[in-house]
Amino acid sequence: MKKKVLILGSGGREHALAWSMVHDKAVEKVYCAPGNGGTESIAENIVVNLANHQEVIRLVQAKKIDLTIVGPENPLANGIVDAFNKENLRIFGPDSYCAQLESSKLFARDIMAEKRIKQPVYYSCNTISDVESLKEILELPLVIKADGLAAGKGVLICQKEKEFKEALKVIFEENAFGDASSRLSLERCIFGEELSVFAICDGFDYKIIGSAQDHKRAYDGDKGPNTGGMGAYAPTPLSTPELMDRVGKEIIDPTLEAMAEKGHPYRGFLYIGLMLVEGEPHVIEFNVRMGDPEAQVILPLLKSSLFQLIWDATEGKLKSAKVEFKDESAVTIVIAAEGYPIKYKKGRRIRGLDKLEGNMVFHAGTKSKDHDIVTSGGRVLNAVGFGSDLPSAIENAYQVVKKVKFRDQYYRKDIGKRGLQYLKTKGKR
Repeated sequence: MKKKVLILGSGGREHALAWSMVHDKAVEKVYCAPGNGGTESIAENIVVNLANHQEVIRLVQAKKIDLTIVGPENPLANGIVDAFNKENLRIFGPDSYCAQLESSKLFARDIMAEKRIKQPVYYSCNTISDVESLKEILELPLVIKADGLAAGKGVLICQKEKEFKEALKVIFEENAFGDASSRLSLERCIFGEELSVFAICDGFDYKIIGSAQDHKRAYDGDKGPNTGGMGAYAPTPLSTPELMDRVGKEIIDPTLEAMAEKGHPYRGFLYIGLMLVEGEPHVIEFNVRMGDPEAQVILPLLKSSLFQLIWDATEGKLKSAKVEFKDESAVTIVIAAEGYPIKYKKGRRIRGLDKLEGNMVFHAGTKSKDHDIVTSGGRVLNAVGFGSDLPSAIENAYQVVKKVKFRDQYYRKDIGKRGLQYLKTKGKR
């Protein structure tokens, strides 16, 4: 019997999840809560308050939904999975205890230290005097991270004294990250190639579903403020079978073991942000959901049924599952509102969405208004391109970007460039 699926969230990641489910022969109907202007065209959007767990549960019961997939991190941190479990409703995502791998940087660092997973040297602190004194031990350059959730923006890299002083001002005087920075992780800056690896976990087993490289900074050349992500490409040239095997054995396995030992088996997406330091994988961060915009390039490259993998994970039967990938590269360009991530305007009418002719565009910050699709967030659209290799996928993605327009739009012109440089200096993919 075909299944009904509910996707929680409203961004580009959720549109990509909905797209995967809509195209799955095992799925009868897809609901998105609350969804966006793009999901509305392929699924049924339902307005719901994700912070009200009972409201979401009532929706699931009323619509007889078979599987709920949680997109963003906040509902996970706030215990929506715990609430569903009490009602014996099938949901994919970690419980609130496991969600601390993302919602508390220091919780994650302590778990990694316990299991001897490679990571930067770090210290916990919560006052300006703590930070200043520990800076003398770590020395510049260093990284200051808000312990709690800060929408992907609570990381400040301090290369020089001026940047360090500015970071202290942002955190302690301006209180830019609010309660998220009540505790801080002060970390030694490490250097190397970055990539992210994504896995589906069932509590004890896992399957890696791809790797990607995100572009966090707002402007070309990796300059400007940190954002939720301005583009991504997959797979990365760095992700060899040997590296993926090491990530599984040295990082994912011990993390799942740690959670199970604490009485909270980890079930959900696991996003491992890595840096390769002299070839050794170090964990920069864990996230407990699919990346955004990484999901927009990872999911279209999956040959296997995402629905079946998730269903198997909720049944604890991932071990025997097979994962197959398309032999292609994918690139996504985030088309943002000018001024993002600081100050930007909403309500701009988007043109060209009816002329995409089979091209893929996932909506992020959009909504329907008077028969139009208008902007409703900072990251507005994700144009996705494909190709037999990274250069052709980049070219295709930028061709798609040119087909959609709205007033005051902005996008980076160098998405994927780091991958091209790596291919050039290190050889073949």
